[in-house]
Amino acid sequence: MSRNKVVLIILLVAAAYLLTPNDGIYHTIKANFIALLPFIMVALIIYLIITLTVLKRAWRKLDEFVCDDNIIEFAKIMNISFDVKRMLGQKNLLDLYSKVNFSTRASLHAKELLYQAMRRKRLDVPQPGKGTDIDKVINKAPRTDAEIKAARIEAAARERKRKNKKKK
Repeated sequence: MSRNKVVLIILLVAAAYLLTPNDGIYHTIKANFIALLPFIMVALIIYLIITLTVLKRAWRKLDEFVCDDNIIEFAKIMNISFDVKRMLGQKNLLDLYSKVNFSTRASLHAKELLYQAMRRKRLDVPQPGKGTDIDKVINKAPRTDAEIKAARIEAAARERKRKNKKKK
């Protein structure tokens, strides 16, 4: 539910509260509603804390290893969370999207889900598979032996780390 709809619902409930009479059964309903407000607020705060914690965990997981499952999980959690741009940072989200967008391990379906989640949070991102200068990709200098060796060492370290997590 978007923020505008939440505000509209709150305004409607407040108007209904103010327009109902203060006698009879309506007075009892109003008193019970006022008694429930702190519990509703605490539930909302707990919901926000839980969703943001889960979102940060999914973000770290996706940043470590880009795969379809991690992308889909992050996009789903992002859709149900409030205030994602402020908590995670717009620049960080754009960097993560570009990492996912140009990953060869991610399917187009997963990229599309993340694209829709980013657009829903009003982030301007290119469509999946687009947003790069093709001349830079074509005219890219070949990797040196040192770069290839460093990439192999990094991949092996990531694989060991992933295997250790599975054992635990």
